[in-house]
Amino acid sequence: MKRLINYSLVLLLVLTGLTFAQNKDYSNEAGYLDFGNMSELEDGEMVAEVIIEEHLLKMVSKLTKNEDQELSDLLNGLKLVRVHAFDVTDANSKMISNKMEAINNQLASQSWDRIVRFRDKEESGNVYIKTDQSDNIVGLVVLAMDKKGEAAFVNIVGKIDLETIGRLSDKFDIPGLEKVENGENNR
Repeated sequence: MKRLINYSLVLLLVLTGLTFAQNKDYSNEAGYLDFGNMSELEDGEMVAEVIIEEHLLKMVSKLTKNEDQELSDLLNGLKLVRVHAFDVTDANSKMISNKMEAINNQLASQSWDRIVRFRDKEESGNVYIKTDQSDNIVGLVVLAMDKKGEAAFVNIVGKIDLETIGRLSDKFDIPGLEKVENGENNR
């Protein structure tokens, strides 16, 4: 699985002087999902938490408008991108699996639609979307685990276009989103 943050995102955040602290309460947004306490999964060397809020997404949208209108439009519709990623170790592997299963159950009970399920010997995960009354996609959740690598919990909130959402994976190196772009669905 790719590393979580590519150099362009890190450079952008350093240049803007913004922190990863969440300032606005997004919990009332239809596409928001509370992952709960994630600190129990922090066992390996790599732990990453990335929170990109609406104001930063709009700024990046403006910066990319002339070079990549499609990406600019996608970013302009988003309100929040949250990523939690962890090394998978012998000590936390079962806890990560249990957390993913609990979140899968939570999403099913809250009427999220699973659009991708992938599983093989080493990797597993699911991709869910939340739609509003007009069938617009307002939330996306990716749960992915590579048993010999990383686990990622991703929540994207806002107006989402699935045809271009994979571009976020390319631009910001967000694990699991390539499964949406590629349309993988191994049930």
